[in-house]
Amino acid sequence: MRAVFIVCLVAGSFCTSSATASEASNQPILFSPCELAGTGGNGALHAECATWARPLNYDDPNGEQIELFVARITSTAIEPALDAMTVINGGPGASSIDMLVDFGPVLRAITRERALLVVDQRGTGRSTPLACGGLSGTLESPTPEQIEETTRECISTLPHDPKYFSTSIAVRDLESLREELGYQQLSIYGVSYGTRVALHYLRQYPTAVRALVIDGVVPPSAVLGSNVAFNSEETLHAVFAQCAEDSACSAHFPNLEAEFDELAQRLKNKPAPLTLAHPVTGESTELELGYGHLAIMLRLALYGPELRSLIPLIIHEATRNENYTPIASNALRLVHQLTNSMNYGMHNAVVCTEDAPFYDRHDVDLQALEATYLGREMYDTLKTMCSVWPRGVLDPGFKQSVSSDVPTLILSGELDPITPPRYGDQVLAGLSNATHIVGKAQGHGVITRGCIPKIILDFVEAATIEDLDTSCVEHLDSRPFFINMMGPKP
Repeated sequence: MRAVFIVCLVAGSFCTSSATASEASNQPILFSPCELAGTGGNGALHAECATWARPLNYDDPNGEQIELFVARITSTAIEPALDAMTVINGGPGASSIDMLVDFGPVLRAITRERALLVVDQRGTGRSTPLACGGLSGTLESPTPEQIEETTRECISTLPHDPKYFSTSIAVRDLESLREELGYQQLSIYGVSYGTRVALHYLRQYPTAVRALVIDGVVPPSAVLGSNVAFNSEETLHAVFAQCAEDSACSAHFPNLEAEFDELAQRLKNKPAPLTLAHPVTGESTELELGYGHLAIMLRLALYGPELRSLIPLIIHEATRNENYTPIASNALRLVHQLTNSMNYGMHNAVVCTEDAPFYDRHDVDLQALEATYLGREMYDTLKTMCSVWPRGVLDPGFKQSVSSDVPTLILSGELDPITPPRYGDQVLAGLSNATHIVGKAQGHGVITRGCIPKIILDFVEAATIEDLDTSCVEHLDSRPFFINMMGPKP
């Protein structure tokens, strides 16, 4: 089994002039009260919502139209700020409005001075989603021929031409929305692939951005593919080193890395038959637990400190006690969550336009890639899939670094397995009015961690890095390692 289709990352020529509302439907955006649910239907947020018609192809404004879904939470201020705050989710393929709901307790504080205005990027969430069931979170091991066949089937079922669902088009939607609603500027938070969108918006519409927060940064020049496996490998070994330096973890798991190697080889040679209650549905589930389950569990567990703290125990339980249920249960749950939060048609539209076409410009050490715990399957799958996927719209200079003096707050997690802190440093080099905060022992996306929400709020309200108090980040730390099924050492 290879978890090749679990490839979410994090991530045409058009004029760079501003898109206006007249380029599409002349219908005004009419908001009405709504209640929004977040990821997986969880949570609830009261807002006002609208559907908004946009041209599929901006070069043909009177042609085929699509609907985008917009949510707004008005400011509680007597005199609200003239800018609005927007948030952009990652994936690519995840819903920004779901993120608005999920992070509601953090983001609602923004409304004490300005409105929150969020649009589901075209192809995601409630905005003409591009879903491909066959290209979602499968735990099978397809051949290249099967990948091509499934990809072609997906393309044939899409409701619209996927080449118009790239980042270059998405930023035109966002700028048109700002102009349509009359906001002078936008303050922007982007996470993961959302940082790519935010930085490209800054490039295309530099005077429209008041303040920028980018969290888990994807540099414009980054070509996401082989580096996913290399970065995750680096973080996994950092976890091994952390355990070795921790007295409780090293005492209970003194041979952790050797145990992992033993477990990996065992599952590669002979998958383990297993019956368990599905962690989401509760149904009795039979599976042949193989190395791929271990690999995808590790890859997704490394994203945050909570699951990362379980990794030594999970490896030890499987190696020494042949207890494979924690691997299987976490793999099934994480894949289910990922599959239900992603629109893989949009994901592929982005990756096959903005990443895969540039693979040949980067020398990849395939032998070193094969030696990582994730191997080269993801890289090979993306190349195969994108060989038949239509390439989309890409603005000139899209992969070039962004230079700007707009106030920018860059956030990274020290142990981020996909967008490490050096990516933030790379972007920082072109931003003359920016600061970079690295959360100690944190993973991918730090907006909810410790005092980071307050730092973001202070920064957005002031729109300056001057006198921004970030000293509290020194108190961020990792979750302690579980030493047994009862939890960490007391």
